[in-house]
Amino acid sequence: MTNNALIIRDLRESIICDYNEISADVDGDRVFFRAPLQFELECRAEAFLGIALLEAMIRNVDIRIEDSIPLSERLYKMLPEIQTIYACWNSDLRRVNIHARIESFKDAYERVASFFSAGVDSSHTLCRNITEITHLIMLSGFEVEGNTPESWRQSVEKQTVFARTIGKELIPIETNAKQWTDQRRIEWGFAQGLILSSMGPLLKSKRIYIASSHTYNELLPWGSHPLTDPMWSTESTEVIHDGAGFRRGEKMRDLCKNQKILDNLRVCWRSTHDNCGECAKCVRTMTALYLLGASSQALPKLDNNLTKLKSLRTSNESGATFLEDAMILAKNAQNKTVHRILRRYYRRYQMFQVLKILDRYMLRGILRRIYLRVTNPDYVEKRVNLRASQRWDI
Repeated sequence: MTNNALIIRDLRESIICDYNEISADVDGDRVFFRAPLQFELECRAEAFLGIALLEAMIRNVDIRIEDSIPLSERLYKMLPEIQTIYACWNSDLRRVNIHARIESFKDAYERVASFFSAGVDSSHTLCRNITEITHLIMLSGFEVEGNTPESWRQSVEKQTVFARTIGKELIPIETNAKQWTDQRRIEWGFAQGLILSSMGPLLKSKRIYIASSHTYNELLPWGSHPLTDPMWSTESTEVIHDGAGFRRGEKMRDLCKNQKILDNLRVCWRSTHDNCGECAKCVRTMTALYLLGASSQALPKLDNNLTKLKSLRTSNESGATFLEDAMILAKNAQNKTVHRILRRYYRRYQMFQVLKILDRYMLRGILRRIYLRVTNPDYVEKRVNLRASQRWDI
């Protein structure tokens, strides 16, 4: 590791047991991507640049890519604007220079791929583009809690069978990209978007879909974003951010038209393989099914006493967007009970935002400091977050 630059070097293509592996030394550590032998991977720089960019920006050091590792000319020209957006979201980040051998490559790939976790967003993207998509890409370790070897094996087996039933091929990719970013305390909600967006050439795909998390009406800093995702396209690979024109409830309504995809949903935050039926992601999906009068074999039905709705309470902007969407569904379903409960949680969120403003401008952040001392949330330990560290002294 050097203080003067972040180095990407020693790109290797190898066969490890039953896998094709592409790996490189990124800032002193080995980062790899592995796919089953029947799926070839492309030896290029883009995916490793996607992993390294935020680390370089927070350290304000250039990135130097070994001359033997080519980088797309089209992507290279977009990197200043990509960095401008990230630095706008988080003012702790600085634009850096990228030193690399630039080339305009136009390989004729045939694969049309879509990143697939079996969640609502990626399932909706599959549903919308099912005639065009040829391959589903599943990544190890990309869940909040990661994967155990056994849960990864079970997930691959299950989703391979599912993909075949709809005439697609599943490409399971093992990578230590999340471990690399975790070690450097980079918020995963930020880093995962760059990694996904930059992987198209590695996956030899002419087009690759990334499912939206939020709508165009809810644009907030997020790793995967309709502004930045397409900017990671190359001469050979088009990156498409898909589904931002649909609210979560609208996506669920569309999924209800395809019971096979609905029964395959995997949305959980807690479980590494199945759905726990208790966490916020499970409950908001169960709530949508309840309000739409549908069911999924993958999830338990919401109890009529609605006590599980408590898990939808939130204090952050992202969680509030899902609350708003559930309220719209409840209103359209004319379910006054669910709407009343969700509205109470939403007002609680609004009061929390008012309290934060009062604390910042009248109490000089006293309440925030007490809150952080008592709760010690994970994001406090991160070096890179979606937004800059709060400035309470201005």
